[in-house]
Amino acid sequence: MASEEGTAKNVRKKSKPLNYFYLDGQMDAKGPLMPLLHKKLYINRSADTIATWCYPLHKRVVYTYSDVRRNKAPAFSTKQVCQMLGISRVTLERAIIDGNIEPPQKTYGLNERKNGYAYYFSERDVLAAHAFFMTVHQGRPRKDGRITPRQMPSARELRAIMRDEEILYVKEGDKFVPTWKAEQF
Repeated sequence: MASEEGTAKNVRKKSKPLNYFYLDGQMDAKGPLMPLLHKKLYINRSADTIATWCYPLHKRVVYTYSDVRRNKAPAFSTKQVCQMLGISRVTLERAIIDGNIEPPQKTYGLNERKNGYAYYFSERDVLAAHAFFMTVHQGRPRKDGRITPRQMPSARELRAIMRDEEILYVKEGDKFVPTWKAEQF
């Protein structure tokens, strides 16, 4: 039967919801600016437009939807970053407050008060947080002064997690070692 799940041949894969995302900023004399955090307001597919709120510019911006789908970069919530890095929310927020990690772009309410709401991390922000937490000692200080970092994924595994790539593990003895396939174009 054609109505059974998994038997239809022309089934379109459902894409992830596009709520928050990063787009590259405009060019200036020094080169490209940092990516800008955007929130989707509405999409008009028939006109191929998307209306967004650009948080750093504090204004509504309209783009071509096909260009946004092609050039957007994901924005990760604090909860997602904590799950990827295997740390608690308090640990991440404390590192931001202490100045150990550069604060990512923050969302705010779209009313007149513009109260801060939530951080959204770009890939660069997540990798910077990972680099910091790999240098932080876990537990009581050791007598020899060495650092014992948390159990975290490697930078390559983290990139694969962020980009939804497959990670292959090969068993060597009792350990599983991550390996990767070459990307197919």
